[in-house]
Amino acid sequence: MRNYVGVIIVVIIAVVIGFNMFGNNGGSRGMTGTYTEDTYGELPSEPSRGEIIDNINNSDASSIEELIEQSFPLLDTVRTDQGISKIYMTQELTLPKVAELLETNRTPEEVSQRNEGKQVLVYPDHFVILQESDVEPGLVLIELSSDEFVRNNYSPSFFQGLLAYSLLNRMLDSNDWSRRRASTCQSTGNCYGGYGMYGGYNSGSSGSFRGSSNRGGGPGAGK
Repeated sequence: MRNYVGVIIVVIIAVVIGFNMFGNNGGSRGMTGTYTEDTYGELPSEPSRGEIIDNINNSDASSIEELIEQSFPLLDTVRTDQGISKIYMTQELTLPKVAELLETNRTPEEVSQRNEGKQVLVYPDHFVILQESDVEPGLVLIELSSDEFVRNNYSPSFFQGLLAYSLLNRMLDSNDWSRRRASTCQSTGNCYGGYGMYGGYNSGSSGSFRGSSNRGGGPGAGK
């Protein structure tokens, strides 16, 4: 009888060890350097939907930069030697609602079409780039990019279907920014193509952008 008990105990231990080794692969969280559809797991907390809307509508912010900073949690920051881009987020509001609130309370110079889960609001010194996350359901990314950052880092192709190149040239104080930038992107393969949570920063090719990564998730495999 004791032999049977011993065998049963050994089998149970083997099953537990096997489960821990092979049955929990999906439990890791955060950035691993490769694309994953696991939830991010550590998104910043934020007020309720109603509180966010009230805060924006009643804000005394003097700029779009201040309004966004007051209203949404900071997710990440992308820094280069030619500009800075701050990434904010919300899971409480849809992209159309975020655009409506920002546009109503701080009138932009230009508002793009909404296309494939993206929309751009252009202000005198900043581009507000709204994107629906393609890896985190219900998450809206709110990227506040300085004109300098857009001018020196973004790929013009990102704005296709959103803003005309002629308009981008005017907004960025250049006669041919889109043409020259497209040529640079093609020759170097190192142009920023929007923020990607797990990959860090999407690029046209092998990009080498680096951010402060306030939370886990460095640069690497963009889409």
